Amino acid sequence: MNNFLKKFNFEIPWDQKIAFIISKPFIFFKIHPNIVTIFGVLIGVLSGFLFSTNIEINAKIASILFFIAATFDHVDGLVARKLNKTSTIGHYLDHIGVCVTYISMFIGLGILIEKNSFNGLKYGITSAICIFLIMTIRFYLERKKGGIAIKQNNFLGFEQEDILYLIIPITFLNKINDFLYFAFIGTPVFLIITIIIFFYKMKKL
Repeated sequence: MNNFLKKFNFEIPWDQKIAFIISKPFIFFKIHPNIVTIFGVLIGVLSGFLFSTNIEINAKIASILFFIAATFDHVDGLVARKLNKTSTIGHYLDHIGVCVTYISMFIGLGILIEKNSFNGLKYGITSAICIFLIMTIRFYLERKKGGIAIKQNNFLGFEQEDILYLIIPITFLNKINDFLYFAFIGTPVFLIITIIIFFYKMKKL
């Protein structure tokens, strides 16, 4: 099975492969990784804004922009390592950037749904808070115990957090209401699981 995975290179997540391609021009022009992070954040905020406009074509564009913005969580790291400009500040900025991107998406979705039905903002804000807490706990765990502590399982090139990339087909199929409702239910569950894993790994590693 391992040989099969290596043959198709499934051991490297798909978003990291795409991030490698996106990073090329930033590396070529020697763009500072912190600037790359900020650029990704701006794309993420734009995605959230486009979702909030409640215009169908804008939502479709926003879903694609969200995916691009999310890959910048890897792009800035690739640029930093290639240009030998890694730093603690950059690592913290990277965490803030990806949090802003995810929060922007959920707030944007919440505003969109609120315009069409009730509870949209409640669902969006709840999901955003849970995602922020999940990512912050994982960030703290990584700082304390190293990258191995937050390593995720890989199935055919997809990790657990990649489930949010489903926003693209969900948006194109006009199922955003369902997505946000299940996020409202699912993100608190994942938060509880993350807290349990956090305490377990803090004791064991």
